[in-house]
Amino acid sequence: MNKTEIASAIAEARKAGEQVDIVLNDATLSRDDAMEIQGLAFEAFGSPSVGWKVGATNAAAQSNFGIDSPFYGPIAEAGVVKSGASLPKLACIGAMEPEYAFRMKRDFPAAGEEITEESAADAVDAVHVAIEMIGRCIGNSQWANGVGVTMDFGGNAAFVIGDAIKDWRSQDLVNTPVTAMVDGEAVETGNGEPVMGAPIKSLVWLAQQLAERGSMLKAGDWVSTGTCTPPVPAQVGKTLSAKFGALGSVSVSFT
Repeated sequence: MNKTEIASAIAEARKAGEQVDIVLNDATLSRDDAMEIQGLAFEAFGSPSVGWKVGATNAAAQSNFGIDSPFYGPIAEAGVVKSGASLPKLACIGAMEPEYAFRMKRDFPAAGEEITEESAADAVDAVHVAIEMIGRCIGNSQWANGVGVTMDFGGNAAFVIGDAIKDWRSQDLVNTPVTAMVDGEAVETGNGEPVMGAPIKSLVWLAQQLAERGSMLKAGDWVSTGTCTPPVPAQVGKTLSAKFGALGSVSVSFT
């Protein structure tokens, strides 16, 4: 398979919710190659982008993927639902990650604007608690790494929007306890520290990466910043939820 064929196979697998094995002409694909394939695959998928997800935002996750920095991928409009929704448990949907999600108020960065935590925060309209459903549409185990996940939409399978956080800039997004639950029973705990030390840092990192590629965050974009707890597998007939202390909650069920 060449890059175009790989992208087409990924897009078709995502449309069907299935996994596909890919055979590569060149087994030494770089992360730049993976980003090129990601773009081609997302275009072939045919759903508008509503923003971006950031993954592998801490050293442990990066080690699991065999990389030394985070990765990012597009969020498709077709995969966005509100808290309380039900989704079919497709082969491409693997696990829940509780995340803080920023909604952009304006394009960022503006022309000549420095990308800093303060300027990024000023460009944010709202912050919501959210769930990112992660999953792989590339079935080959040898591509369960940073390159494979990057070309596979960054592992994004669905995005569940929960409560908006009131007066978010005065809240402690780093230390607020986050509890991941299955049918109301706690199974994992965490906080915002694994998200590059603070979720706003993930937003800054993404803005810098896009700027290096001649792009930017757009007004209305969502940015899902990285998981606050270890992933929780999706299961048919189960409701997965996350409680972010007093800041809000979010849930999704699987049929």
